[in-house]
Amino acid sequence: MLPNISLLFTKFNYFVIKYLQNKYWYVVICLLIFLIFSFIYFPEIIRKRVHDDWTVIDISVQEFVNNKIEKPLQPTLNFPPEDHFRKRDLRITPYLLANVFSLNSLRLFYLQILLLPVFIWFSIKIINRVTKNAAVSFWGTIALLFSYVGNSFNYDTLFYDSYAYLGLLIALYFYKSPASILFLLASYFVDERSIAPSLIIPLFAGLTNFPLQKTAQDFKTTFRKFITENKSFWMVCISVLIYVFIRILFYKNYHLNTPIGKDSGVSLGLGFIHGAKIPFAIFSSLKLNILLILAASFYLIKKKYYFVALWFIGIFITCFLVSTAVEDVTRSLAYAFLLVFVVYLMVGQIEEKASRFIYFIAFVNILTPTYSLLLSLYKIEAFSWFVHFSQKY
Repeated sequence: MLPNISLLFTKFNYFVIKYLQNKYWYVVICLLIFLIFSFIYFPEIIRKRVHDDWTVIDISVQEFVNNKIEKPLQPTLNFPPEDHFRKRDLRITPYLLANVFSLNSLRLFYLQILLLPVFIWFSIKIINRVTKNAAVSFWGTIALLFSYVGNSFNYDTLFYDSYAYLGLLIALYFYKSPASILFLLASYFVDERSIAPSLIIPLFAGLTNFPLQKTAQDFKTTFRKFITENKSFWMVCISVLIYVFIRILFYKNYHLNTPIGKDSGVSLGLGFIHGAKIPFAIFSSLKLNILLILAASFYLIKKKYYFVALWFIGIFITCFLVSTAVEDVTRSLAYAFLLVFVVYLMVGQIEEKASRFIYFIAFVNILTPTYSLLLSLYKIEAFSWFVHFSQKY
């Protein structure tokens, strides 16, 4: 006799709702998610260490990062100014962090893995806060983990984008506080691609204080609530201005700049050189979470919330264009994950039931592989390590 799947799932959700209400069990659940997820997605550098299959590129990247940790503001002069590798010069946040805590490139990666429970904690917290539904917050976080956003904590070997993902998420959580400026700047100095998604934070703040249904009022009122009276808007603006000012100083004093030129690997539409691989790369960045963004965009237009729609869709298009301006589309488009939290905010404000759709997204994301474009299509598949282990032994 087959078990009643629906009943078992309902009981599991009841368990989640019950224990997420307790702050101590909340931490335990976050740690359990981290352990189980990391067990499925075995950390890439640990795997390479176990099998001792470091490539020449792996070793050269480790040496580069170790040199940057020792001297974070010294440009890599042995590469030409337009070389794409020079972009790594400006990943200053992780280098400074490693410098302060005396970490090398690999230990900085292991710290990245250990920061995943923090990402899980904030993700569940934010979704639960806006939806008032602990089960949705749990499965919504799972849906994010099994996209490249979550995979990056275990597989983002020495790029450290996960530090930017976490910084953006914490800035969203503290959108009312000036502390968000610090986390935004930290994210920007991991990668400037953080700037585009960070512009969604004022929209999140605006919708929190001025519900979606009220945005149908006159344009002047909506503009005032989302712009002039929105503290979060001005804090993000201040963050961007400070970042630009520091970048100018870095350029003048240390010759640190984003590479430009025919060999820089940065060009609008460059990612499309991969042809048929691009759909896999785009899907892998957020997996079915992309459907949440597209559904929200359609809903906003259909209900004539044009101000919010223009802001929301405009940022997503910007993130998409930026992601195709480099070869690794997956890692770049993953920065758009912050838009998903605005969708959950909308779900909490409108009457339509979306919980089953979110559960569906979580399960599909668990069962489908993730790809990363690093010159070639690199497959990151759940349970693949288990198949490899069983075949070997």
